[in-house]
Amino acid sequence: MSLAAESAPLAGRRQRRPVDSPRALLGGLLLGLTLAAALPASAEVNYAVRDAALAARVNGAPLHAFALDTAWRLARAKQPQVSRTAVLETLIGERLLAAAARKSYGEAALYSGQRVGFAQDVALDDQLAGSLRGLYGKELEQVLLRLPGGSLNGVVTERPALDGAALDAVFGKPGQLRLELALGEQQQTRAKAIVVLRYALPNGGKGALSLYDIYRRQNVQGRAQLFARQADFVQQQAMQSLAALFVLDWARGRFGAAAVDDLRGVFADQEAVLALQRLHGIGIDTDSGSPLLEQLARQVGAAEVQAYYKQHQEEFVRIERVKARHIRLPDEASAQAVYGELRAGGDFAALARRHSRAADARNGGELGWIKHEGKPDWLAQLAFAQDKGEVSRPVRAPVGPHDPAYWEIVLVEQRVNGVQAADSEAVRYVASNAVAREKALAQLAALRAHVLREARIELNRRVLDQALQLLEKAS
Repeated sequence: MSLAAESAPLAGRRQRRPVDSPRALLGGLLLGLTLAAALPASAEVNYAVRDAALAARVNGAPLHAFALDTAWRLARAKQPQVSRTAVLETLIGERLLAAAARKSYGEAALYSGQRVGFAQDVALDDQLAGSLRGLYGKELEQVLLRLPGGSLNGVVTERPALDGAALDAVFGKPGQLRLELALGEQQQTRAKAIVVLRYALPNGGKGALSLYDIYRRQNVQGRAQLFARQADFVQQQAMQSLAALFVLDWARGRFGAAAVDDLRGVFADQEAVLALQRLHGIGIDTDSGSPLLEQLARQVGAAEVQAYYKQHQEEFVRIERVKARHIRLPDEASAQAVYGELRAGGDFAALARRHSRAADARNGGELGWIKHEGKPDWLAQLAFAQDKGEVSRPVRAPVGPHDPAYWEIVLVEQRVNGVQAADSEAVRYVASNAVAREKALAQLAALRAHVLREARIELNRRVLDQALQLLEKAS
């Protein structure tokens, strides 16, 4: 059995982050290429690195050639023509910006809002192990075949039975109502004392995986499985954790611990840059918040709101009133029949007089002018949602459970547009958030410029496959 198969989640169980997907692995790196392109070429750059194990030093800290090579191979899966030099420049830009992000904002602010996901270190370990497994799978399979039994089970030295009373002390009694799937301090201590399996890795590393180790590697769905006492899930997760440890143990023996840890740092840098961009409004939708955007929006003044309003009035166009007709029908079958006649060219007013159950049927279903004010009823909202001259599909009225159902068909004959009032709450909300995003992007651009301007970058000329494009060349 392959390492990937032994560590794969069971069908119907928790879905872990897809670390083996090239798209998932490369999202941060390829986004980083765009990031690096925005950096001004003003860093202090030289070619002082002679150590073949290093690709560069960034402010004195090493960037290993192994990390660059792995990142480049991953990037080529998405962009086959990408150069090693372009990837190196990206990694340098991300390392600088990630360091500044951690210093300026801290981990808590960068990763706020990720409550249902995996812990950051767990996600990075999975990404690291998944990337190595994807690139060096054949070598790993050969190592696996040399284990006792030719499988990952060959490194397992003990699987203690899980005691029910001990599990009760950690998770509580089965069926107990819980407001949160989380362990308190005492429960965590008990979970750390429960060994799920013990192992001995090929390079001599021995250890044990506790129930707490399994617990902290879960997202909300995984914790639900643990609290439900799914014993097969616990064992499957233990083997998945062991598979990651096996891959990292092999990689550190093959490439060196410092090089593998640096590759993990590359992934951590990518995540920090993505988090920094989200914090500044990049990659989130209009309604998604970030603490930084919310703070900046609160600081936007009335003059800024009015200036934005004058420059972007097209964003504040609204329907002021519509002139419409409707046909009310008692059931869906008759509504669909009338709708079919309308689609075939039937006269709306004539069909309303013939079929509508509303009091205005004699007037051809005329609703007159409907103004957009206050809180429109559902029929008015339906009219405002229709394009002029197009017959709506039959829509079931949102009646109560004991009220008779009916269907409405609407036709908007005229529409009058206007703009929202300059002093309205809607204008203030939209404008202040838009101005906040503009300020956030300006802050991010300034941070990008600053970190590169202050950087000291030493390169190993031998790792470059083309001339530098983004970083300043040494004179």
